[in-house]
Amino acid sequence: MTNYSKKRFLVIDDQPLAREALRSIAQTLGAFAVEFASNYQDAIYRLRNNVPDIILCDYVLGDGRSGQQLLEELRRFNLLPDETIFMMVTGEQSYEQVVAAVELVPDDYIIKPFSPEKLMLRLDRIMEKKLFFAAYYKEKRRQEYANALAILQAKRDSEAGRPYRYEILRQQAEVELASGDAEKAEGTYRNILENYNFPWARAGVARSLHKQNRLGEARHEIDQVVAQTPHYFDASDVKASICMAQGEPDEAQRVLDEVARKTPRNYQRKRLLAEAAILNGDAETACAALTDVMTNDTMPGAISPEDRLALARSQVAARDNISAERTLVGLRDSEVQNMNLAEQASYASLLAISSTAKGKPRFTGLRPALLSAELDATARLDVMRAALTLADNELADSQCGQLLAGSDAKKLFATMRSLYALHGREVDFRNLQREIALQRIHHAETTAPAVA
Repeated sequence: MTNYSKKRFLVIDDQPLAREALRSIAQTLGAFAVEFASNYQDAIYRLRNNVPDIILCDYVLGDGRSGQQLLEELRRFNLLPDETIFMMVTGEQSYEQVVAAVELVPDDYIIKPFSPEKLMLRLDRIMEKKLFFAAYYKEKRRQEYANALAILQAKRDSEAGRPYRYEILRQQAEVELASGDAEKAEGTYRNILENYNFPWARAGVARSLHKQNRLGEARHEIDQVVAQTPHYFDASDVKASICMAQGEPDEAQRVLDEVARKTPRNYQRKRLLAEAAILNGDAETACAALTDVMTNDTMPGAISPEDRLALARSQVAARDNISAERTLVGLRDSEVQNMNLAEQASYASLLAISSTAKGKPRFTGLRPALLSAELDATARLDVMRAALTLADNELADSQCGQLLAGSDAKKLFATMRSLYALHGREVDFRNLQREIALQRIHHAETTAPAVA
């Protein structure tokens, strides 16, 4: 049994009487250090400054917030160490919502009312699990993936690891994905599915297949998860990402719009919705989603220069150049100077479109680098859009050719085609497309193994 007198508790509840009741229960366990947080923002502040050992968080936090949203934010910003216990306290009516969040689950949940003995039983069980995985958590945090996998393998083969066999496999698959070995991760997730049809494992297969660019298979897997577990909202995010990669932004936007209405304070999902809407030609929805993000994603450090670039991108797509210029000029000089080359390329491109006088000199100065640099697909598309606007056909065609030859070709094809059509260059686009297709055929022929 754990000595709780040495553990720091944080009780998160918007109701004073409920907070006192939870403190009393914690003190009955032997706890001396019990702190309170009365709302979402207060909890974030306390966790940023001093992470406790055990968090008891009510599901309903007031002001439209929930404990699940808090947990999502803590994981998103790496504010919750694996060693910390996060237990959700829920009423009977919220039970389904808690257990339906299959991906970002708390360590455990407990339904009110409950006795100190029941809480201790749950906490003892979680503490035992945390101790079992302690060495693994340390190596994972240091991104020492080979060491982390070796520890998991040893634990999987041990007698003590039998109660945690699925959790060990899950962690193994996540580390394999994080280290870039999507093929191994797929195999690990499929190993889990051979014994039990966990929705998170099938979603893991879909994510692994997506990383391998096996999009049709990934879509088949994630469609099953979304159909069978409609409250598993993260699966819808995975599906939307796969749909975009397949060149179906309309379906991606439909899926995300439906889920975003059910989770209005999930701002990562709003960002994904904006991306799908832009690809789908719905700049109005993208602007609205990103404006919501900029206004209401109040976690310190949540709004990045990348978010401002995304907003300006949606404003340019909506042909609202005045707003786009205002958004871009609103970035501090230090923020612009600290951007990487891809972000600088996007910034210069979007500014050149929204305000030629301010943006064209910067864009022209970057031109030699843009012709030769390795850029991500989003930056290349921004550069292509600006080059078309400024009638720099050589630069536009170089970026378009790179995109058509890259892994995001399906995702961006319709957008590229519409931009070339907008500038009266449909024939040039078709010629570029044909040229890239011939290059692929030639490459396939020259790299094919010789037939004996």
